[in-house]
Amino acid sequence: MAAPMSLANAVGAGDFVAVKKLLENGANPNQRSNDGMTPLALAAFWGYDAIARQLIEAGADINSPNSGTLWTPLHCAAFQGHGKVIMMLMDCKPDLHKVDAQGRTAVDFASALDSIWAFFAAEGCTRTSKSDLVRMDIVPKVSSEDPAVYQSSLLKFSRPGSAYVFNENMGNNREQANVLAASQMGDVLAGVDDEQDRATWNKQLSTPSLALWNQ
Repeated sequence: MAAPMSLANAVGAGDFVAVKKLLENGANPNQRSNDGMTPLALAAFWGYDAIARQLIEAGADINSPNSGTLWTPLHCAAFQGHGKVIMMLMDCKPDLHKVDAQGRTAVDFASALDSIWAFFAAEGCTRTSKSDLVRMDIVPKVSSEDPAVYQSSLLKFSRPGSAYVFNENMGNNREQANVLAASQMGDVLAGVDDEQDRATWNKQLSTPSLALWNQ
């Protein structure tokens, strides 16, 4: 007999109905997953705004950090550029300056993405400078002549906190990255062993990428 689905697993699967049922049956909206992520952080990371709303209405702590990286739901949403989730979290007045294990705030992550910065500017936040983003390892700074960087019109960086580059010449190397590992370990690289995880990574390629700042 299969073990009952946990709230964290239901959230990670994007299963709105299962999440609703689990919460109605008394599931703790702040119970972390085995990887140390809160349900709300998982919803924020994957951009499940309807599930995030469910969790907030059920009493999820919007400032509760994940274990290890200490990312809050706002860190996760800013890292992935999920505007709808960010707006929802902003309505709950989150701590905009709560730092992760490396001293970085959600404001810092948002500063690297034009598509979501307006939400933070509206709260009176000051945008983190490019030099500080590089120093904090949120955005890498590379030379266009760097032989380690593939030359391509499709060149782009993966996500804040990762210096790895993806482009059309890298083929199946994309499958070696797991974006969920970012909020667990602080980097986007990890083994992707099954078809479902590969599909999840491919879905993330359509989300906003960071600007490339040449020396």
